[in-house]
Amino acid sequence: MTLTLRTAPEVVLYKGAVGTGKTSALVAAAAEKVAAGAAPESLLVFASTPDAAAQLEKRLAAAGVGAVRVTTPRAFCLEVLSTPAAREATGRDPRLVSSFEQAFIMEDMKVSGLKIKRLREMLKFFYRGWTELSGEDPEWLVTAEEESVHGMLKGTLGFTRSILEPELAALTWGYLHGHEDALAAVSVDHVLVDDYQQLSRASQFVANMVARQSVTAAADPLACIEVYDSYPYGAGVDELEQAGAEVRALEDCHLCGASLHAAQVLADELEAGAVVLGNPDNLDASVSFGEFPCDTSHDEFSSIAQRVGQLSEAGVTAEDIFLLTFNKQWARQLKRYLTEQGIAVNSAFDGRLAAGDYRDYARCAPARVITALQLAADPENCLAWRCWIGFGDYLGNSAALSEIYAWAKDKGYNLLETLQALTAMDAGAASLISAGAGRIVAAYRSGCAVVEQVDGLSGLELIRKLVAAVDATAPASVRETIIPEKVEEMVVSFCAPVPGAATAKVIAATVTDRLTDSRLEGNGGVMMGSGAHVVGSSPKALLVCGFDNGFIPERDYFDTTVVTLDKQEKMHEADTRFLYTVLGKATDQLQVSYFTSIDLVGAEKLKLKVDRIRLKNGMRMARLTASEFLPVILPTD
Repeated sequence: MTLTLRTAPEVVLYKGAVGTGKTSALVAAAAEKVAAGAAPESLLVFASTPDAAAQLEKRLAAAGVGAVRVTTPRAFCLEVLSTPAAREATGRDPRLVSSFEQAFIMEDMKVSGLKIKRLREMLKFFYRGWTELSGEDPEWLVTAEEESVHGMLKGTLGFTRSILEPELAALTWGYLHGHEDALAAVSVDHVLVDDYQQLSRASQFVANMVARQSVTAAADPLACIEVYDSYPYGAGVDELEQAGAEVRALEDCHLCGASLHAAQVLADELEAGAVVLGNPDNLDASVSFGEFPCDTSHDEFSSIAQRVGQLSEAGVTAEDIFLLTFNKQWARQLKRYLTEQGIAVNSAFDGRLAAGDYRDYARCAPARVITALQLAADPENCLAWRCWIGFGDYLGNSAALSEIYAWAKDKGYNLLETLQALTAMDAGAASLISAGAGRIVAAYRSGCAVVEQVDGLSGLELIRKLVAAVDATAPASVRETIIPEKVEEMVVSFCAPVPGAATAKVIAATVTDRLTDSRLEGNGGVMMGSGAHVVGSSPKALLVCGFDNGFIPERDYFDTTVVTLDKQEKMHEADTRFLYTVLGKATDQLQVSYFTSIDLVGAEKLKLKVDRIRLKNGMRMARLTASEFLPVILPTD
């Protein structure tokens, strides 16, 4: 079954490589439409990430059209699905499953009996299929096993009224496709889309279908990397052209010589003979390139701090300096060092504190408090109830829930309705449904008691009471190991600052946003993040930090006992495409640094590729090598 892209009468595609001014062309197109009489509210601009959206907002404001709405397909889809009609039609609540909540969904899926590796492969197949709208083809699932597991996954999501990120745009497209009145309510005259190739196919379809008069897109097919949407659909650029888009090629260079050179050689690897930018002869790559080898990671931290200071002294503003990192743990160490040196860092919120181990009450205390906060904000939050009743059980109570779900399915109950029905039964009747029903009902009652205790509270008072109430629900032996003050500090970090009058609903929304929507915090410091955060920006100075083998390419790439040769080729292509996309961002200078030694324990923690091990002052030290991509991007004489 072939889907047809639903487009507006006028479709324009700005097509060009990195640094050719695609975003500038998009901004100019928006300004032209407003100047021609279009009301700002009749325009809708989509960016591929929240950070890119923030940058676009600034550029539109500078162009005099700051009233134009800028968002991401994800945010737009959640808004569409938030109406009562959409909730009724989809059977879902407009809130994405966060990483720690997804662990419970995975436990429920393990009941399928599949081996973990096979299950994960199948789930990835489903996720990609959702993003590519394969579900519109009744034959996309081939085997009975696929149909069974897919039905089980959809049933679990429906039971908890939850949405996985790869499903969101497809769910929205399906809803709007079947409800013309809802589509009319959210449609606008003009839609503009930046980095079109980094959206999933479902997001591309949604963006096109809500445009009444025109669609203006900017795309670089070579820069198709996953930054925010799962499974970006580079072939969507071809689909847009086949739908009759007027293609406007861009070739003017807006990069420094070093970024231009890096983009060109990497593009040649991806597509032999690819012409990235026109007229590069007037750019001397060596002038704008800097290579900074360091002995240890601490030495590199010091080198980075020194270079940031030099750039600041030269008049480069903090928001024009971007520190590109490849490893979260190493990035945390770098941020800590820079902060200690008095250098403010604008990075994404670190949500690892919510992870923990849901099997162990002591190790998942912050996650339990956050879940209780979600319940205090919305006692009908089925996904939060799923997590709450799973904490402390080795299997997350998935086996008992499997039996309960089979009973509830016949009655058409969601999880909350099921919990309420079980609670109203006597213990004997509930145990006939599942032997584990008793402990699930007990967990549900404890959650209800917590919600009742914090009713009407706000701000820090609410959080402190939540910490105490949640702590009281853990076994006595566990409570002795939990430090409430520490838990409170960790939870507050998820929603800081906390206004005194902030309700549970307001605080919970902040926490959810931070857990499911990674973006730079916007605190005015130098920018630091992954490739997902640099997309959409054009920093004057791009500092590539920790450019080591193990970080990029990752360590497994070098081990043929772990990675087959064909997979190694795919990993190399993915890394090449990623570096092409992110290194082609600097407008003034591109600097690369790396370190060549670290203690062996540290190397293992960071998963670096170790070339040799030697003793130094009685300590086993690992010898490292700069990324194999460094010789590729080095400017030639």
